[in-house]
Amino acid sequence: MKKIYITIVLILASLLIAPKFIGAMVETERQRVLVKLNETDGITLTTSQYSGGWFGADVVSEMKIALEDNNLNEVTITVEEDISFGPVIITDKNWYFGLGYSTAKFKFAALGVDEHIVDIINEKLHVGALLGFSKDVTTFINTDKISYQDTDSVIVSEPFFAQFTLINNEHIIGDFSWGGLDVKGQDERLVIGAVGMSTKQKVVSGDYLAGTAILTGDAIFTVTGISVYNDNSKVFSLDGATLTSEVSLDNDLLALALNYQAKEISASGQYFKEPNVAVLLANIDVHALQELNTAMANLSVNASGEYDTEESLKVLSAVAEKILAKDPNLKITDLSVVTEEGKVATEFNFNINKDLFDSANLNSMALIKALEADAKGKAPMAFLSKLGMAPMVDNFVEQGYLNRHNNEITVEAKYVQSQLTVNGKAFQL
Repeated sequence: MKKIYITIVLILASLLIAPKFIGAMVETERQRVLVKLNETDGITLTTSQYSGGWFGADVVSEMKIALEDNNLNEVTITVEEDISFGPVIITDKNWYFGLGYSTAKFKFAALGVDEHIVDIINEKLHVGALLGFSKDVTTFINTDKISYQDTDSVIVSEPFFAQFTLINNEHIIGDFSWGGLDVKGQDERLVIGAVGMSTKQKVVSGDYLAGTAILTGDAIFTVTGISVYNDNSKVFSLDGATLTSEVSLDNDLLALALNYQAKEISASGQYFKEPNVAVLLANIDVHALQELNTAMANLSVNASGEYDTEESLKVLSAVAEKILAKDPNLKITDLSVVTEEGKVATEFNFNINKDLFDSANLNSMALIKALEADAKGKAPMAFLSKLGMAPMVDNFVEQGYLNRHNNEITVEAKYVQSQLTVNGKAFQL
């Protein structure tokens, strides 16, 4: 029994002594992150007060965010942190094991908006960060229910919660949930249902804290519904929408796959089911993309406070040549919707011919001349007739630009060297 008491005393003593030593580790890590954040273009964060104690510290910092719009002043935010040192951390809502936990309050010293909005942000926004034993950082962001009313509208935002973990500045894992938004105007209303997102990503190039990172991994975004009303009549609705993305890397080439789908959508008196968009962007040189990220983050600003246009074009020209050398490709593998008359579906394939592209003359015409594309699609004749397009469709069928089989209209098209062919026949734009 005596050994048990001794063990308990030693544990309690270590819990009382450890925070003093852990505090120095937390401050060192905080300074490292501070240096990284200050490398981000447009953000300056300086600590004006650090009052350290045995179990924690009170910190006051000033963050300045430069805005690209010359008509707006930079945003100045005072950040007040309450840091608790580990190894055991007890907060108002939970308890954690870790090196340190920081709760932050924000005070906007300069912001050109309604002061009432600033007060709401200061009162309703809650931010916390946990520094784990392995130096991984988990950020918690949540808001209370927010209601705001002015002369023309009433805005109600449901509670929001987000949690993101950055591990070794290489892995990002997180999710968020939001109860939705209701904006009521005099004659219009916007309602957004519950929103959710989860992601798991990896930094394959660049630096996350410096804002130059290139990420691979997947993410999924969902919204239960969006509705727009005008004079109490619903003019648009979207139900059960999901957006997924996946970025992969193979032999230094990035690929991005996006897929959007929903249960149903209605707009302008039309009702559709199962709208779907599937996009694949492939063969993107990760080194060229990283070069672009780094160069854009370090672009110089001229005397008028704007980015140097000539320098930007040089960067874009050099990167364009490197990216095109790998033959990037954009495919829309599925663009479809189910109507009452049947399914409307199309697919597209786009390429840039690097031999025809003038990277020294970056404009829309240079892109059009080098663009190569092909597409095919189908639609029910009854649906096209419903839209009043029957005479035009009949005319194109007679000319051989469209095919008709039973109730279905099909078409195939190609665009090469500024010439469009439809069903194998030249079509003048």
